[in-house]
Amino acid sequence: MRSLANEPTRQVPEGIATVGVFLIRNTDGSPTPDQFCTASAVASPTKSLVITAAHCLKGDHRHQDFAFVPGYRTGASTNKQAGETPYGIFPAQEDKVWIDARYRAATPDDDVDFAFLRVGPNANGRLLEDVVGRGNELTSVPTASLARKNVTLVGYPGGQKTPLQCTNDTTAFQSRFMEIACDGFRSGVSGGPFLENFDGRRGDLTGVIGGYKTGGLYDDISYTSQFDEDVFRLYRQAATDAPPDPEPSTGTSMGSAATWTHARVMTTGRFHTASTDNNVSDLIVRWSDGELSLYPGNGAYGFGRDVQLVKDKDWQQAAVITAGDFTGDASDDLLVRWTDGRLTLYKDVNENTKLMDKVDLKGPNDTWSHASTMAAGRFGGGNTRRDDLLVTWTSGEVTLYSNVDAKGLHAEKQLVKPPDTTWPHARDVSAGDFRPDTGDQDLFVRWSDGEVTAYENIAAATFGRDHRLRPAKSPWRQALLATVGTFGGPARQNDVVALWPDGKLTLHPDTTGTSLLAERVLVPQ
Repeated sequence: MRSLANEPTRQVPEGIATVGVFLIRNTDGSPTPDQFCTASAVASPTKSLVITAAHCLKGDHRHQDFAFVPGYRTGASTNKQAGETPYGIFPAQEDKVWIDARYRAATPDDDVDFAFLRVGPNANGRLLEDVVGRGNELTSVPTASLARKNVTLVGYPGGQKTPLQCTNDTTAFQSRFMEIACDGFRSGVSGGPFLENFDGRRGDLTGVIGGYKTGGLYDDISYTSQFDEDVFRLYRQAATDAPPDPEPSTGTSMGSAATWTHARVMTTGRFHTASTDNNVSDLIVRWSDGELSLYPGNGAYGFGRDVQLVKDKDWQQAAVITAGDFTGDASDDLLVRWTDGRLTLYKDVNENTKLMDKVDLKGPNDTWSHASTMAAGRFGGGNTRRDDLLVTWTSGEVTLYSNVDAKGLHAEKQLVKPPDTTWPHARDVSAGDFRPDTGDQDLFVRWSDGEVTAYENIAAATFGRDHRLRPAKSPWRQALLATVGTFGGPARQNDVVALWPDGKLTLHPDTTGTSLLAERVLVPQ
């Protein structure tokens, strides 16, 4: 049985200043009676931002010319139009809608069912927040805090000129949605705000009706996608008038799960040309047939179509691959350990130059054939480049080489002496930035028993400060490959990509020293 609301749902005939509906406009700009969805003003430097559910604005051409009407309410008998639109009508600006690219995909990602849009001034030339007062404050909701007290839900059921309001506690649903029980929230309420500290006009915005089943299947239960870094990334785009995420038609397909069962090695790096964003990581994959592919990151937790760097059966012998800024030039370099112990550096790899500039650092040898994993990063080598190399060996030894370059490996520091029984169980190692307050990078390790660990400041602490992101015997023992990069949100290397049995590929965004977030599926099983 569903719980009853703390405050029964009630109508608000006087309207709410920061909450309203969208009205479709005639060709002359005048509003029609046709309304759809609910939306609310968001506090921003532009004083003109509105938030709603992404499914309200995705792919419906009849909504190309519409306006936001805050405080929408039943019209007064003496001045019906003024009564219905007490603050005026704010037209949606053309091409000023920000929707996460993952929601515009063929199968929308319900984790990101929110959208921002910029509206123009009303008929009196006044901006939205100059009329209704400060908008609602966008508020972060960590995964551990999806259950919250005294959240107010507001929405306009379809065709209704009076908003509904209800206050209740929320619960976590599937560890990625917020759920609330409020009666009467039928079709039309999509995009309505979840508000904390609500004073009758505005509050702290913790969600919008949407997400799971586009907001829910029943009139008495509503949902919102979690307001995490994804919503703030989109907000920053809107607040700074940055270009929206690219359309899926520009190429975000990563192929099928059947294809990904043939992936054998993964690494990340910044393989852009100088004209593109070097704060975004790309994914490199070595396949079972010897092909090496580059998937350019799109900065929105997704990837473009693959670029073939090479297809040669010799590359089947590329056992370990990592990427770093070893030469200090425009794009990252690839470091490859071959099955016969050779060590090769490919300088300044990108979609144009590919693997043209090759440097042999070591010929065939028995020593390096025992290097199990490698991770390039900024581990305390004395400069700001990601040119330090951590190597784990089959004996359990762990070594750190500082300031690797095209001339070879230099200063070596032994972090773990052989023989050691722990480190042979390290399956994936990768550099990350899981703690923004530290200068050097951290080390991400996935172990054979399913434990996932982040080690802080390894050069100074020598694995003395570790953070367990997943315990032993977790589902991560089923993972096949994992690597870390910067794929969206802040320009920190803290997004984890993982490959699973049957070809499923997932991304876990914005990992911190204490949490590894729920997966986002890049390639479904």
